[in-house]
Amino acid sequence: MLNSLLAALNDCVWAFDADTQKYLFISPSIYAVTGYQAKDFQKNIQLWDEIIDPRDQDDLSAPSRKMDSKELTERTYRIIAKDGKVKWVQQRKQHVADEQTNHQVILSVIVDVSYQKQVSFNLKESLGDFSMLFHNNPTPMWIYELPTLRIMKVNDAALKHYGYSEDEFLSMTIRDIRPRFDLAKFNNYLYQKAIPESSLHGFNNAGVWRHMNKKGEIVYAEITGHEIKYDNHSCRVIIATDVTEKVLQQEALKRREQFLTSLVDSQTNFLVRIDADYNFTFANRWFYKTLGYKEKEIIGGPFSKTVLPDEYEQCEQAFKNCVKHPGKVISLKHRKIDTEGNSHWIKWEFIAVLDENGEVSELQGVGQDVTQNVEIEKEVKKASERLNSFVESITDAFFIVNNDWMFIRVNTAFEKITGKSRQKILGSVIWDIFPGIIATEFEEAYRKAMHEEISVQFTEYFKPLSKWLNTTVYPASEGLTVFMRDITYEMHVQEEILWTKNNLEALINNTEDLTWSIDRDGKYVYMNSAYRKRIADTSGVLPQEGDNAYLHSGPTNEINSEWRSYYQRAFDGERYVIRHESINPKTQETEHFEVSFNPIYKGTKDKIIGVGCFARNITERLKTEEALIDQNERLKNIASLSSHELRRPVASMIGLLNILDRENFSNPENKQIMDHLHTVTQEIDEVIRVIVNKTFIDSRFNL
Repeated sequence: MLNSLLAALNDCVWAFDADTQKYLFISPSIYAVTGYQAKDFQKNIQLWDEIIDPRDQDDLSAPSRKMDSKELTERTYRIIAKDGKVKWVQQRKQHVADEQTNHQVILSVIVDVSYQKQVSFNLKESLGDFSMLFHNNPTPMWIYELPTLRIMKVNDAALKHYGYSEDEFLSMTIRDIRPRFDLAKFNNYLYQKAIPESSLHGFNNAGVWRHMNKKGEIVYAEITGHEIKYDNHSCRVIIATDVTEKVLQQEALKRREQFLTSLVDSQTNFLVRIDADYNFTFANRWFYKTLGYKEKEIIGGPFSKTVLPDEYEQCEQAFKNCVKHPGKVISLKHRKIDTEGNSHWIKWEFIAVLDENGEVSELQGVGQDVTQNVEIEKEVKKASERLNSFVESITDAFFIVNNDWMFIRVNTAFEKITGKSRQKILGSVIWDIFPGIIATEFEEAYRKAMHEEISVQFTEYFKPLSKWLNTTVYPASEGLTVFMRDITYEMHVQEEILWTKNNLEALINNTEDLTWSIDRDGKYVYMNSAYRKRIADTSGVLPQEGDNAYLHSGPTNEINSEWRSYYQRAFDGERYVIRHESINPKTQETEHFEVSFNPIYKGTKDKIIGVGCFARNITERLKTEEALIDQNERLKNIASLSSHELRRPVASMIGLLNILDRENFSNPENKQIMDHLHTVTQEIDEVIRVIVNKTFIDSRFNL
């Protein structure tokens, strides 16, 4: 029974006794795979090694850690059949010990997988001019694999922009180009979008992300991606448009988002038998494993149980042909439904099994799950549509002209930027449909790239469209590929920044306050006019950007050391204010300055690159403060005099007045009282004189 089943398999099965160096069994299907009969291998036990394609012999001879183990190993390689044709085969091999002889037996199953390889090749061929779009694109691009996130391919623009070599890039994942402080956010994004699980389909704009180049510098990139099948892997192709300048410009003005689902690689072969009534009598374990059924659910049941109703007649007709033509292999391709309701495309080869009387007793079928191949074939048909979708998703204007200067391809962005439809553009000569580029840098660059076969990049204002265009031209054997990016907005932003800078400098230079900044090397980065004049008056030398600021800090080493300490505090991250005295070089008078020191950061507050200083002359303010203090002291003295010296005689006067005889002014005692009043009056006058002196005379001498 076992040998009968093995012999019926499409796949080649053999058992080789490693101790006696003899084949114990070789299935007849070896002929279909290699063109050689089983007896040829029995005569020459080295024959299989001899028909292995020389291109794969070195790889197969390389040592493997599983080679002598009892684990199942699997390899795919090429052989040269007897008729000279090259075929791809998949070999599954296992070492087992014979229970009777205790000999080491090598069991092998050989499957012809040339068809799958051809389908994959056709898929690659369907990608058309993707390679040209990828390699010649001036914007960094790469392709990464799902779910490992490993970078599999990178274009020249990415190598140039990020500074990594191709080998370095291909050893990285898309996580490795992110700064460490963004990894948590990036991992969360991957989780939310389920990218490693290949659940993101079609075009996707992931927004702006921070990347890190080889130098450790942060660059900003707008990430757009699209699912793609590359080298039989489910991947995404990424366009990383550098928007660093745009992001930084926007910051200055203020303050200045998977993949084609991975096709399951199923190499499972099915072996079934059905009786004359088309009921299952046998099914192997691969059948159960793949479709999810249990043996009791299948054996004795109808073949139609796992067949779609609209395909049953097709299956029944194949079975009738088997019965009608014993010995002839009848092919059948249909869908089977698993226990979860999923359909699997199965490619069957059925043959009638005859009993001892030569009558058909059963039908035996060998099937292969070709769901993956069917899906790939669908992908081949849709590849052009997906490619067109990808091209249309490029934000840069793109077109191709042939060697006769005739448009052969354009994208939507080019239609939009020119205001002309592709129906009007395609087939037209560039000079005829766009005469405005004649005798401009555009014509010169196009002709130079065509005639000298070199790439040309330039930025030019195109007057007919009133736009600034950054253009990159690539020569190719069939003509020119041109990428154009509208940078009108960026140019306007630069103009606005320049205008703002000029106005800010004018404002700073029209103040008497001193403003300057230095870098970490102690060299001047910026100085306003007031500061330049002060240093020139003090040292006799007009300072320039790049000069050593420490040399202008003061006339002595002690003063220079003091200023170095001030700068260092700011370099350490401290923001503070001091008061400083210096001699006016013209009047030789002491002047007082209030000086503030402010750290200057690069981007976020992670790195201090300089110190900004502002000094204001507060000499007059201090004089005013001193005068106010003096005046307060005098007022205190006056209050004291009024409170003590004046109150005593006034109290005496009040007392005398209370005892004055107002009814008899001739009373002799009144005379004594009047004398005392005169004395008290003189005391009051003296106190008033002292108060006047404290108020006016002392004030005059203090001015």
